Amino acid sequence: MNLPDTKKVARSCKTLLAGLLWLFVACSDLPAQNLPPVAKTVDSLVLAYPFINMAKNVVANDSAVMDAFYEKLWELKQGKRDRVTVVQIGDSHIQADFFSGKMRQNLQRQFGNAGRGLVFPYRIAKSNEPTSYKTSNTGSWTYKRNVFEDQALPIGICGFTVQTADTNASIVLKVYDQPGLNYGFNKMTIFHSKEQSSFQLSVCTEFNCMMAQVPRGGEKFTSVVTLDSLMHTVMFNFAAPDSMAKEISLYGLLLENGKPGVQYNMIGVNGAECSDYNASVYFMEQLVLLKPDLVIVSLGTNEGFAPGFKKDAFQQNMDILIRRLQQNLPESKIMMTTPGDSFKRGKKGRVKNPNMTIVRNTMVDYCNTNTLPFWDLYMVMGGYGSMAKWYVSGMAQKDRLHFTRKGYELQADLFYAALMKGYEKYVSQHHNQK
Repeated sequence: MNLPDTKKVARSCKTLLAGLLWLFVACSDLPAQNLPPVAKTVDSLVLAYPFINMAKNVVANDSAVMDAFYEKLWELKQGKRDRVTVVQIGDSHIQADFFSGKMRQNLQRQFGNAGRGLVFPYRIAKSNEPTSYKTSNTGSWTYKRNVFEDQALPIGICGFTVQTADTNASIVLKVYDQPGLNYGFNKMTIFHSKEQSSFQLSVCTEFNCMMAQVPRGGEKFTSVVTLDSLMHTVMFNFAAPDSMAKEISLYGLLLENGKPGVQYNMIGVNGAECSDYNASVYFMEQLVLLKPDLVIVSLGTNEGFAPGFKKDAFQQNMDILIRRLQQNLPESKIMMTTPGDSFKRGKKGRVKNPNMTIVRNTMVDYCNTNTLPFWDLYMVMGGYGSMAKWYVSGMAQKDRLHFTRKGYELQADLFYAALMKGYEKYVSQHHNQK
């Protein structure tokens, strides 16, 4: 009796599992109702929500710092530049990508679509994922996000890391178009471990699992894969080419389409504070590789909810993060957004959180002292206690801390209007255009 070759059986099982995973993701369609409608004008939205303070809806300190960024946007619009790259760093308000996703769409419809940008397989890390793409996986994985200090994995560009020691593991990524925007990609920059102890990574299509094999070595953190045509779905497989290969760590994926326009990258981590990004070993080193023209820091909420909140500690950690960004990204412009108003749990239910006022004032003072541009969401919302009105209007969740999709997208429209106000003023003054 001839026994089957165990290696062939293992390979067959892996192929079957990968095929089933591919079929599952490729056949999964995003429900039409989840696609965001084309936004109404900000003016019409504000008529519905008179508590919004439009007088505060500006980018403060923008002329001192933002002129160089506005010039790049103008050059992009004139066909004199191929790319403007934005990175927004934040917490749970950003990870869902409702705010940043709407900003991405607004800017790309105006200045061109350079691709979906940075993505991460949050589902493997047991966390929520943006609705504009979907990942699925097979095999055994470990994971960490930067708020978990007691776990050993190093943190990279997305604030998360996933790792597998299972050669039967695989990931399928499917990206969804948005209204008027094709998010197909023909170039991927994969952020991953590349030591001799790392697995070899293969990129597969539905018909070709040898489309691209990513070698170990070379650039420290990144491998670039170019495709013959725009793709919306790809699979990643892993193999041990020799006895030294034990595992692989993934830090993120950058998706591009080769076209001129804006690349708007979201980096969000539920529960994150400035100190968590400061402690992320590979975060800054990998962020540099994006070469951002503008970095938007949207943090502060979790500091304001932390037990024993201390203003001085918050300011120190914020200063460390900003100075590290400035030192490592000397050509990038840095700006901040203040967190919105919020409530906290009290003995008699949800009550206003006065710490958010302290966080907001600390950030504004810091920005004014250091001539940093900022957008003051706290005051645009209506200031202290305004979260109650946002909740009654259906723009905030029951916790009065997080917003609904409608609320986040309204914030994005307001922020975009403030940014464009500064941009149009710059263009009028420097290029005699209206």
